[in-house]
Amino acid sequence: MKIAIFPNLNNDGVTQLTDRICKKLEELEMQYTVASCVKRAQLGKEPLFPNQSEIISEHDIVIAVGGDGTTLNVAKAASFHNKSTLGINAGRLGFMSGLEKDELDYLENLKSGDYDIEQRMMLEAEIETNGEKRSYVCLNDAVITRGDLARLIDISVTCDDRMITNMRSDGLIVATPTGSTAYSLAAGGPVVSPENSCFVITPICPHSLVNRSIVYSADKKLKITVCNDKNNTAYVSIDGEQSVPVFADTTVTISKSSLVTRLIKIKPDNFYEMLNKKLLERRY
Repeated sequence: MKIAIFPNLNNDGVTQLTDRICKKLEELEMQYTVASCVKRAQLGKEPLFPNQSEIISEHDIVIAVGGDGTTLNVAKAASFHNKSTLGINAGRLGFMSGLEKDELDYLENLKSGDYDIEQRMMLEAEIETNGEKRSYVCLNDAVITRGDLARLIDISVTCDDRMITNMRSDGLIVATPTGSTAYSLAAGGPVVSPENSCFVITPICPHSLVNRSIVYSADKKLKITVCNDKNNTAYVSIDGEQSVPVFADTTVTISKSSLVTRLIKIKPDNFYEMLNKKLLERRY
């Protein structure tokens, strides 16, 4: 078994944690490769992990070392190769991580095969402007937000070509079950267990007393349009990593992706225990 390790060296303590992971894998006589990481000053100009796709394709299992953002980045890339990802938390919350930094003894389960695979659904966001279409895959969410100015935008949502809502708000979040514990939760949305196949739309600061989150089954197709004044361009944010401008003639179509993310579940706890430990008892 060959393992690819992707450490986000821009996070404090990741270098030391990665050294401990490598030492443990050596004790288990498991082959591994540590990917290089781009320093924070160069991010935006270069991806976090150069040659990420090639490295993933050459290995059997992927380990992401960092916070939830690192695990999301690596796990989504691994989904294009149908490879499984284990997140090891070196950040704050680590909701997507399978292990904490003091639980490295569980790595022997990788060698024995004593672990489960959680398949997480993803969204496809197709953005069409002037007949030009671009598609993106989302593991957490696609978020439509206002531009630089603090002005509300008008958002229309249809489901299977039937009008659902017209709202004035700061934006709209379309989240997967995985993403329901991220920005959507902070905006007042519900927590959805990750084994579900659905997506949640949650308005951001709606100028209304009645707009609330709505949960849709994954076989639905949403179309979203935005009307904003000429001095305030709206944007679609894809998993907080890519930002695409939205104009009056832009249509954002949200549907279930054919790809799934495969997360390694290596400990015996379940989603609800993790929810209680990491969110309900959170003190910071």
